[in-house]
Amino acid sequence: MPHTLRLTTLLERDYRQHAHPLQQLKQQLPLIDELCRTLGVSTFSSFIDISAIEWQEAAQLTGQDANSVEADPETGTPLTIEDLSWHPAALGMASLEAVSQHLQRGENLRFQVEDVTPLLTELAECLEHLAPLEADGGQFHFAAA
Repeated sequence: MPHTLRLTTLLERDYRQHAHPLQQLKQQLPLIDELCRTLGVSTFSSFIDISAIEWQEAAQLTGQDANSVEADPETGTPLTIEDLSWHPAALGMASLEAVSQHLQRGENLRFQVEDVTPLLTELAECLEHLAPLEADGGQFHFAAA
């Protein structure tokens, strides 16, 4: 499992990796994926992009200093927009909304009560960032690092 997950969005060539790590989403990922399957929407794990982890591992295997590689001007990382895996914002919205609405109704006993509110907060943040992109054909992923 990755150390962190961060929402990353793309509209045309406007790349943004949001600073707030999605800690609750990461911790609850197996339960969230199970709920997504029950609700008939795409699982959150299907939206995770592990390109940065793969790049780090490749750099270590080849003995390359990861800090010596020039950063791409658009992403600020060694990876370009084309190196990353993207999903339609509308697809993510469907999953995020389904999980959020289900948890708000309080019908799922699999989640610990104390975890629901912070998870709903993270889901709301993701929805807030994806909503403006949905109609314009924006894309997103959860960047794993």
